[in-house]
Amino acid sequence: MDELKSGFTNAPNYKVADKLVCFQSGDVSFGDDAIKLEPLPLAFLYYLIQHAGEVVSRQTLLENVWGNRQVSDDAIRRVVKKIRVALGDDAKEPKYIKTIPMKGYVLIAPVQALDQARQSSVGIFSFAAQQPQWRHFLLAQLVVFILIFCGVYFYVVAPPAENVNPIKPSEPRVERLTHMSGSEINGSYHPLHNSVLFIYRENNDSPYALYRKNLDTGLVHRLSFDKDSYSKAFFSNDGAYVTYTKDTPAGIKSFVARYDERGLYDIKALDFELANVFPLSFGQDSDTLYVSALSSGSNSLRQNAIYRYSISQNQLQQITFPFVKGYGDYAAQLSPDGRYLAFIRNMSERRYHLLIHDLEQQNIVSEVNLSFFASNLVWLKNSSQRLAISSFKGDVYYYDTNHEQLTEQPGSTPGLNDAFYSCGDNCLFMRQHQMNYKDSLEVKNPFSDAKVTSLSYFPDPNADFNPIYDHSGETIYFTSKNSKQAYIKSLDIHGKEQILHTFNARHIVTRLSLNPAGTKLTGKIEERIFVLDIASKKFTRISLAEEQVGIPHWSRNGESIYYARLEGVEDVLYRYDLLTAQKERIESGVTERKEVANGVSFVADSKYQLWLETSAGNRHRIIQLSHVGPLNWRVQDHYVYWSEAVQLNVYLNRYDINTGQTQRKLLFENSWDAEFSLHPSGDKILVSHSLLADSDLVKVHWP
Repeated sequence: MDELKSGFTNAPNYKVADKLVCFQSGDVSFGDDAIKLEPLPLAFLYYLIQHAGEVVSRQTLLENVWGNRQVSDDAIRRVVKKIRVALGDDAKEPKYIKTIPMKGYVLIAPVQALDQARQSSVGIFSFAAQQPQWRHFLLAQLVVFILIFCGVYFYVVAPPAENVNPIKPSEPRVERLTHMSGSEINGSYHPLHNSVLFIYRENNDSPYALYRKNLDTGLVHRLSFDKDSYSKAFFSNDGAYVTYTKDTPAGIKSFVARYDERGLYDIKALDFELANVFPLSFGQDSDTLYVSALSSGSNSLRQNAIYRYSISQNQLQQITFPFVKGYGDYAAQLSPDGRYLAFIRNMSERRYHLLIHDLEQQNIVSEVNLSFFASNLVWLKNSSQRLAISSFKGDVYYYDTNHEQLTEQPGSTPGLNDAFYSCGDNCLFMRQHQMNYKDSLEVKNPFSDAKVTSLSYFPDPNADFNPIYDHSGETIYFTSKNSKQAYIKSLDIHGKEQILHTFNARHIVTRLSLNPAGTKLTGKIEERIFVLDIASKKFTRISLAEEQVGIPHWSRNGESIYYARLEGVEDVLYRYDLLTAQKERIESGVTERKEVANGVSFVADSKYQLWLETSAGNRHRIIQLSHVGPLNWRVQDHYVYWSEAVQLNVYLNRYDINTGQTQRKLLFENSWDAEFSLHPSGDKILVSHSLLADSDLVKVHWP
C-alpha cells in the first residue's frame, strides 16, 4: 500500500493469467502484442493484484488509488474498462476482473510475481521464449517468397485496427469517424468541408460542447467555449452556415453562424417569437429553416407542428397540422430536389408515423405506420425517392416512395443508431455506443433530514432501466439489456441476481410496479401491458397489440389492474380482473388511477391534472403535472412526489397533502433521468442514472 501511494515504477512484473504486466513501462503484453496503460489504470490494476481474490470496495479504491479524492462512479467504471481492454477481458463473461454488485471488484485471474533475475533470463525478452514467434516469422517469409515466385501478387490495404471493428460476413463494416474518450452525439456532415460537426462531453458532470473533426487531416477542434450545454448543430446545404441550439441561463436558445475552417463567426441569435422552438434542418437555401414548435391550433393536447422559418424576415409559417394524442411532428428533412418534406409524427405514447409532404402540391403523399420510435431521417444520397429511418434502439429501415414500401436493413442491431448522413448505397454515417449507458443507484432523498450512512450502487455490464424497490426495500427489480437480449431481473441485498424474463433487445419495458402482496410485477412492454409472476416466472400479456394503452396500476387488493385505453382521442379507464381476465369500463377522461392502502385514491386526467379521491368517492384537484416527457409520480405517507426535467436539469417535487405546500429540490444536473422509486423508509431514492455513453460517430457499410 505504501508503495502504491509513493509510486509503483519499481514494482516487480506480474503474470496475470496469460498476460504480462510491466509496471516499469506500463505495458500489458501477450506475445508480440502490447497495450500501454496510463498511470491511473495501472495503479488500479496494481492494487487489485496486491489484493487478488479479495473483493475491493469502491471506498477502498478511493482511499488507495485516488488518494481520497471524490470521483464519480462513472470515472471508476472508465478506469476498469481501460484495464479490461488491455487484458482482453469481457465484463459479461469475466476471466480477469469480476464486478460484484453492491460490493466492488475482484481480480479472479491467477497472479504470479516475476523476479528480476527470472525476467532477464526466462522472461518474455529471452530468445527461448521467442522461438515460436521466430518460427512463425520464417514460415511467413517462405510463403511470401513462394507466392512471388509463382507470380501471385496480393496487395492488401488494411485500415488501422483502431478504425475498423472485426466483422463477420453478415455484419456491417464499421469505421470510426470520431474516437474521443467520452460521448459524441448528434452528428452533421458536409462533403464540401469533409468535416463532421458533433456535440461532445468528456464526463457526466460537464455540459455538452460543440466540436468538429476534419476527416482529411484527422484534426479535431472545439467550436464553443462557454459553459452552456449544446444540444444540436447542423450544416446548411451549401456548407456556408451552421445552426445550433444550446441551453442558456435564459432558457433554450438557437443561433445561426457563418462557417469555414476558422470556425464560427457572424453569429446571430434566432428570435422565433415562440417558446420551445427546435430547429430540425435547413431548407434548400441558407435562409430557410424547418423547425418544430407547438401548433398554433393546439388545444390542451399540445401537439407540435412543423414550421418553415425565414431567418432574414424572422417569420414562421406553419406547414403541418397534427391533431393527435401524442407529441406531434418532429425530425423533418427536405428531399435533395426540394420537393418533399419527410417528418415523423408521434400519434400517441409509442405510436409513430412517417409522413411525406409534397410541398408543390401541398398535400401528404405518403403515410406509413412505424413499429419503433424513429429518431432520425436521412434521404439517401442523390435520391428524392428513398430515405433511411433510424432509432436510438438500433432500428434501421428504408422507405421507397415510388413503391410505398418499408424494408428493414438486414444486420441492424442495438448499438448502431441515429443515422445522420447517407454516404452511398448501403452506407450511412451513424452513432455507435456501448450498450452499458445506464446504471441503477441510490441517492439520498433531498427532502429527508435523516442521516444516510450508506447508499448502494448496482454496476451491471448492461444498460439498466426502471429500478423499483420491493415493499421491504431489500430487493430491487429492474430491466436490463445488451446488444442481443433484454431482461427483467431481481437483485437482493446479498447480491443474488435472478433473470425473471428474457425479451427482444429492441423492445422497451416501462412502468414496472409490484402488487401489494409482492408476488407479481406489471408494466408495459412496448405498447402492451403484462403481468409477471415472480415465483413461477410466468409472463402474460393482458392488453392487445392494437390497443393504445396507458400506465398500469394495481388495485388496492392486488386482484385487478387499472389502465387507460385511447379511443379516438379520448382516454378511457378500464379495470382488468386477473382472475376472470375480463375488462370493465370505468370512466372516460382519466389516464391513471392509483389506490393506496388507507382507502384514498389518486386520479390523473387527460389534462395531466392530479386529483385526490377520498374513500367516500369525492375528488378535489391537488396539482398540475407536466405534459412533457413521461410522467413519473409516487405517493408515500401524506406526500405526492414527482420528477420533472427542466432544460438539462432534473428536479424532484413534493406536494404535502395536509398543507397543500409544494417544494422542489434539484436531483441531477446535465441530465434527463426522471424515473425514480422511493425506499419504504422515505430516506433514499432508487434511480436509473445515465452514464457516459462512450459513443463514437461511425461510417457503416452494410453488406
